Amino acid sequence: MPALTDKALEYIDNMNTSSSAAHPMDESRAKEMFKFLKDLDNPISANDIRSHGAQNGWDSGFTKKMAEWADKVASGGRVVVKHPGYFSENMQKELRSKL
Repeated sequence: MPALTDKALEYIDNMNTSSSAAHPMDESRAKEMFKFLKDLDNPISANDIRSHGAQNGWDSGFTKKMAEWADKVASGGRVVVKHPGYFSENMQKELRSKL
């Protein structure tokens, strides 16, 4: 798996993955990150999310939602970010460094 994908999944690992619904701020952070990765021409795949979630004990509902959002963004679909700004410049910088 590319270093960029590993780092993105690491950010998701730091969320509350044991709940079926992502916290609203985590949801926004994830959606912004998925958009950012797509803008870098390196979208994260739903399969990578499902695989990583299964290997790391994420709640199946949480994994399903993350995979759906990632797939929607990667395919050019629209997702609503209700709380923008939680995907920090620091996170963006770290992800860019993995290219």
